[in-house]
Amino acid sequence: MTQQSVFWRRTALTLAIVAGVALAACSKKEEPATTAGAPTATPGASAPAAPVSTDAELRTKAQTAEREQRLYAPAGDNAIEYYLALRERQPNDTLVNNALTDLFPYAMTATEQNLQKAGAATDPAQAQTYRTEAARIFALLERVDKNAPSLPRLRDTMQKVASAELKTQQDEAKKAQDLLTKQTEAAKTAAAAAAAQRATGTQPTTASQANQPEPVPQQTVSRPAPPPPAPVQARPQPQPTEAEAPPPKPARPAGGLPNVISSAQPDYPREALRDGVSGEVTVAFTVNADGSVGAANVVSSNPRNVFDRAAVAAIKKWRFEAPAEPVTGRRTFSFTPGQ
Repeated sequence: MTQQSVFWRRTALTLAIVAGVALAACSKKEEPATTAGAPTATPGASAPAAPVSTDAELRTKAQTAEREQRLYAPAGDNAIEYYLALRERQPNDTLVNNALTDLFPYAMTATEQNLQKAGAATDPAQAQTYRTEAARIFALLERVDKNAPSLPRLRDTMQKVASAELKTQQDEAKKAQDLLTKQTEAAKTAAAAAAAQRATGTQPTTASQANQPEPVPQQTVSRPAPPPPAPVQARPQPQPTEAEAPPPKPARPAGGLPNVISSAQPDYPREALRDGVSGEVTVAFTVNADGSVGAANVVSSNPRNVFDRAAVAAIKKWRFEAPAEPVTGRRTFSFTPGQ
């Protein structure tokens, strides 16, 4: 190989190296240009914070919320909160201060309504929700004007509602404690009774045990019965002589009524006496063993249901000699005006 060939080879190699270096340099310079506009990720770097609303944006949000009647709710997206944020930036803005003054009565009314709902709610959780909402709106009122004359009265109302709720909770806790105490005492009493029964060797009788038949003894030892006592000889009673014998009672015909001891006449009903009505009533009755009259009922009457009650009332007042056994009989009462 000639020296001229070697020279050209070295020259070509050098040109190739220079061209590669230049190409690499160009690539490094063009790389940032291709990623321009995209943020470069840095380890540990956080995302940029959301931009704070401008005064114009706050004013627009406040006016929109006011137009849509979101005056004091929901929390974080209502007209009062937006105007308060504007007032912090522009304390002397007349429009903002006037808007807060106009919204103040509405927030007052909402606070009072939530307190009333809390007092009337029967569900404790619902009542707590109303009280929480009232406290949130009241906090907005204090931010609007902490020296407003109506705030002390509203604050007293909130304290009374909270005190009433606290008393209710205390009463419920006391009732629960009393019930627990009674249950504990009852358990202690039952345990003491069971211990006493175990100590005396008796077992408490349950309903199932009470229904079980009594156990049959395994063996019964029969003992001879004691001899009967000797009969006592009754002393002979002296028989009355003919002179001493009581006089015999008059015989009562079989099936007849005993002799009457006392009798009563029936009362004449006023209406029948006034109208001159006459009639008669036949009453069947029973003479008891002691001579009194038991059951009595009307067999026949003319006219009906005029003198029946008076006749039955009269026969029940009669007294007879005591028969050996109850007997039945009949009696007819006549009713004639003027007799």
